[in-house]
Amino acid sequence: MRFLNLIAVLLILVCPCALCYGQLSFSGVNGEKGYAALRGEYKLDLDNGFVFTPTYGYYRRSDKEEDEAGSTSRYGLNASYELNDQTRVEAYGRWVPITLGFQSVAYGAGVKWFPFYRYGIIKEPVLEVQAGQTRYDVYTDAEGNNLPSKFSLTETSARGKLAGRLANWRLQGVYEKVIKYSSQPEAGITANWADIPFMVAVIRGFIKEAYGAHVSYPTRWITPYASWVRYKYADKHDFAVAVSAGLAVHFWEMDFTGGVEVFEPKRQENRKTFFSMSVEAKF
Repeated sequence: MRFLNLIAVLLILVCPCALCYGQLSFSGVNGEKGYAALRGEYKLDLDNGFVFTPTYGYYRRSDKEEDEAGSTSRYGLNASYELNDQTRVEAYGRWVPITLGFQSVAYGAGVKWFPFYRYGIIKEPVLEVQAGQTRYDVYTDAEGNNLPSKFSLTETSARGKLAGRLANWRLQGVYEKVIKYSSQPEAGITANWADIPFMVAVIRGFIKEAYGAHVSYPTRWITPYASWVRYKYADKHDFAVAVSAGLAVHFWEMDFTGGVEVFEPKRQENRKTFFSMSVEAKF
């Protein structure tokens, strides 16, 4: 049902721009105890410098009699404009409607810079910088119990990303950090939606800092890839680790990808494994 809803949402947004250049992609993971996450986006290139990308995400924590009892959705829109051959400005907005005692709104802006075709041995370098805020309203604790009063929090964050090619290898590196919380996240209160760079799986908690790397080796028919990320929760001092690896198969103008994502691979008691699949079509 959620997959059909995602198709419907994207088709409504796609149809008015059916003659534009576009790129449609879906990604999903499945994990333990019925955990499932799904992400989709449609990239609309209006061929006049503007690019609009509506997005939708969904995840279900675990198997339950009623799917809505343990699921959360997120809606978003990214927009960018090409100022010149080297510079593109971007803005984004994301909304998690109230569900499971939680809601959030995020917004921000940034710039993407393509400085030169080559820098030393690195080809096609790209530098991306973003800043934004996320406003949270939490009505229940981590166990689902109602709080005496609503807990509200605003975080101000920044993100930097570098990408380029080294011979036939494609490399990406990212660093994200919360610069300021309006108030320190309280113990026992958690965010229902947290993203980890290069991972499809959605986790819970306030992520204060994350950095990681992604490497792939494109060929005509297949592209193997691997990712490594370290991240830290606002209420913890130690970093956690997530890794992923997989293979993309190219067929006509479509890519089919299968892989695995492992969170805390060296800690048996906290280890979580997700199996991912994605489809991307260009037209």
